[in-house]
Amino acid sequence: MAQYTVDIDTGGTFTDGFFSYGNRFEVVKVETTPHDLTVCFNNCITEGAKRFGCENVSDFLKETKTIRLSTTVGTNSIIQKTGPKLGLIVTKGYADSLYQDGKNPILNFLVQEDMIVSIDEEVSESGEVVKSVDEAEVRRVTKKLLELGTRVIVVSLKNAHTNNQNEKLVRKIIQDDFPKHYLGTKPIQLGSDISSRSDNGVRTNAAVVNAYLHRDMVKYLYKADEGLRQKGYTKPLLIAHANGGVARVAKTKALDTYNSGPAAGLMGTRYIGEIYGLDNIMSVDVGGTSTDVGLISNGELTFDTESSIAEIPVHAPLIHVLSVGGGGGTVAKVTPNGELQLGPESAGAVPGPACFGLGGTKPTVTDACVVLGIVDPDYFLGGTKKISKEKAIDAIQKWIATPLNISNEEAAALIVDKIEQIGADTLKQLSNERGKNIKDFQLFSFGGGGGLFSAGMAKKSGIKKIFTFPFSSVFSAFGLSTADVAHTYQDRVNFQFGPNHEIGEFLINANASLEKMKKLSHRDMRGEGFTPESIRYEVSLEVASDDGKIRDIFFLPSDVFHSTNEQYLKEELQSIAKQLGSDKIAIEFIRLNSYVSVSHFALPSLELVDSIPEPKSIRPIYWRGNRINTNIYDIEGLKPGHEIEGPAVLESSNTTIVVPLGAKFTMDQHLNGIMEV
Repeated sequence: MAQYTVDIDTGGTFTDGFFSYGNRFEVVKVETTPHDLTVCFNNCITEGAKRFGCENVSDFLKETKTIRLSTTVGTNSIIQKTGPKLGLIVTKGYADSLYQDGKNPILNFLVQEDMIVSIDEEVSESGEVVKSVDEAEVRRVTKKLLELGTRVIVVSLKNAHTNNQNEKLVRKIIQDDFPKHYLGTKPIQLGSDISSRSDNGVRTNAAVVNAYLHRDMVKYLYKADEGLRQKGYTKPLLIAHANGGVARVAKTKALDTYNSGPAAGLMGTRYIGEIYGLDNIMSVDVGGTSTDVGLISNGELTFDTESSIAEIPVHAPLIHVLSVGGGGGTVAKVTPNGELQLGPESAGAVPGPACFGLGGTKPTVTDACVVLGIVDPDYFLGGTKKISKEKAIDAIQKWIATPLNISNEEAAALIVDKIEQIGADTLKQLSNERGKNIKDFQLFSFGGGGGLFSAGMAKKSGIKKIFTFPFSSVFSAFGLSTADVAHTYQDRVNFQFGPNHEIGEFLINANASLEKMKKLSHRDMRGEGFTPESIRYEVSLEVASDDGKIRDIFFLPSDVFHSTNEQYLKEELQSIAKQLGSDKIAIEFIRLNSYVSVSHFALPSLELVDSIPEPKSIRPIYWRGNRINTNIYDIEGLKPGHEIEGPAVLESSNTTIVVPLGAKFTMDQHLNGIMEV
């Protein structure tokens, strides 16, 4: 029996929902409510239920099998600097440097200098406890932090990645001496619980960032989870992790959720790529404030092992998404030397672009699209949001056209050209970073603004084929619907592999690590409500080149560590070394990803029709210096097999797709659009 699935991606401007029931789906966009993200979360569910004819949300939730959520609350905490006052305990001698050279970016931004205290303890690099902690000293520094108003205590001691006995002891002393009725709900977080990195500075960064995000995350996610339970939903709310899976709230660290929305978009990209048999795909997601670019190579997600959050190195293995400023709300201006500049300022949701009529007067990318005619002011969001062409023209004229002494249309075209170039440059940058030829890739276009600019971005970057989707405007929410429940475990390895190295001992140790991690996954998946028999596994190694300059994650066949044939593993490691261009490699971590499949939406497969689509209207649009009467089509009225020659504009209630001069758009059997430029 079919049941509903709900997937929600909370963004900066809009909160997107992808709802399915059998082979039917509905997309929902509601305005994000920054003051309380549970409001837009609940509004999205209410609107989704209505689309299926359910006025009573409780009845809808009783028939819902899965609810998954990705959230920007962590991003918001960093941007708005709304995190709690942190107290940090480090090893004596490192309170000023925090284990690194130069100015540490977490100082004053995430933790104030007077909130950093140190204790006299020592763990060797090999993991031997040279000096244990002094209980009286721990009590003294803790009392100081509490008197200064700390809300979260972070303990990050030197070399705790090799042995966290001293960190655990500090936590025990604090909890024993300042029990809950004294400490209240102030959590204590250990650096070794958050990160296993050998770099003490990076591990401390990760712990501090996680602690900074923790309070708002806990408040929001548990409130959302509890709200569902009060309405009759009996299953756990599943939270998106930026490493490609979902897990219940209690098994989610704040750091896991950072950038999970864009990561979900790449998960959806891989899922659809598998259906089409595409191994090399780039994705471009144009939202209200940013453009996010991702890459699938040889059918695999790409990971960033040296990730940063707000320019703070945390080195958590996150799905790699390259984000740049440039979205529908990005403000355009003329610099003093007479050049057009986009951003970094964004109009946001309020006051928004000038055409929104909410008080914004600066010209944005959306205003430029209105002036050119590619966005219909009477059909924005399907006509549910009226916008003003006159206000868009006034803003473009005052701030761009007049200073540059050009027409309003030329000014608007310059703005659109600029955002297309930003996207194209980012696509080329990411392909170059990965050592790939961009001409070998297809482009998946999504986000509220993806369809407006993807053809121009593709043409400027050298990509020939673009895919669009009926759920493009909520693609990250759709991508979330492809996620399974996942838990990731890792062990440090520090094994040096070269042409003459024996690997027998490494194979034995790796097998022992994997068995230990599997037992942990059995425990955690039982907590999610799944049996060990339902789990599937994926093994990966994080590997660095001999000089340490190149680091990447490599996925291995699941049986490689279960074989007693050392040659099999040696050949896999030799292949990895070859890909890194190094004779010798350092294997730093072995990871086990455990998955249990949950509900996924299946794309429809329909018969192709042999007919010519009729435009719903014609309107003049500015193309390459001229106003041309252009065919406007209703996307939802197009049938599989329909072909459209550019120039044309395709509209729906939630997105607009531009088919420029010389391009061809075809609707395929899955109701996805394929555009050749």
